[in-house]
Amino acid sequence: MNAWTDSFKNFQCYDQLKVNAVINEINGKKHNGLGNALRPAILGMNFQTVSVGQKLIEAAVGMTGGYLDSIGTPSAPLLNEIEFTDTAVGNMVAALKSNGIYDSTLIVITAKHGQSPIDSARYLGIGIVPEDTALTSPVTTSPATILDVPGPGCLPSTESPSTMGGIGPTEDDVSLIWLNNKNTACMTPGAVSLLRSTSPTTNNIAGIGEIFSGPILRTYFNAPGLPPDGDPRTPDILVAPDIGVTYSGSGKKLAEHGGFSHDDTNVMMLLSNPSFQPKTVTGPVETMQVAPTILKALGLDPNALQTSQIEGTQVSPVSRFRRQ
Repeated sequence: MNAWTDSFKNFQCYDQLKVNAVINEINGKKHNGLGNALRPAILGMNFQTVSVGQKLIEAAVGMTGGYLDSIGTPSAPLLNEIEFTDTAVGNMVAALKSNGIYDSTLIVITAKHGQSPIDSARYLGIGIVPEDTALTSPVTTSPATILDVPGPGCLPSTESPSTMGGIGPTEDDVSLIWLNNKNTACMTPGAVSLLRSTSPTTNNIAGIGEIFSGPILRTYFNAPGLPPDGDPRTPDILVAPDIGVTYSGSGKKLAEHGGFSHDDTNVMMLLSNPSFQPKTVTGPVETMQVAPTILKALGLDPNALQTSQIEGTQVSPVSRFRRQ
């Protein structure tokens, strides 16, 4: 039997378990349907089927997901995952209606990330071009691998791709580099210089698009390093590859996420309630607005959230509806 993530059908089964739990809770049952329970004020779940449909290559059954062109026309397997999700959401809406709580429910549908590239033909893994096995990718290595060679040895053993059984590097369609602080020969400027010289524009073997370090990195995150001056969660170097490049040698995928390209971060957000007038908001909206919006919908103070206070997060533009 395949793993959940290796099969379009298996992942539908996995998501259906969660859909069943939500519907049971809407119906006033425990999540497994065995016995009555108070209905939660907040119901939610995470779908994985569309994410899998966007990137999976299931060679055993001759199915390849992803998109057919740059405007996002879904492949047949991806369309099937979208239709499955649509039906599942419809079944939850039907349960809300049958229990008389549809009118007083705010429905929020969004995604925590997209996948890159949407244009599947632009996908480049390490040594792999999935759409044509006769071709090989010009991307032959990754930033972590470049910095892990015996000479510099710039990565701690936990981050090293050559450490058997280690955590390994944090690389998908982005490369996050934490340097070996014990190696004085591998300070950030020297490591950046090595990345630039090893993967120049004319022979970009690591598919490097942009390198973030030093002051520019601190415009996105806290300063790297150890307290009290730095945050160990922040990498010393962040490498954003060219669009389509993923630091994976897997032949089972044709997209990935983790970076901050447009394809990664531009996701939809749908807010629905019968009292809403149809409206498209084209201004900037962020998924971090979901939490304070839920509090507002429940009649609670959204500014009671510490993160909303610290980051100044606003309630979404469309959040007023009739509550019973």
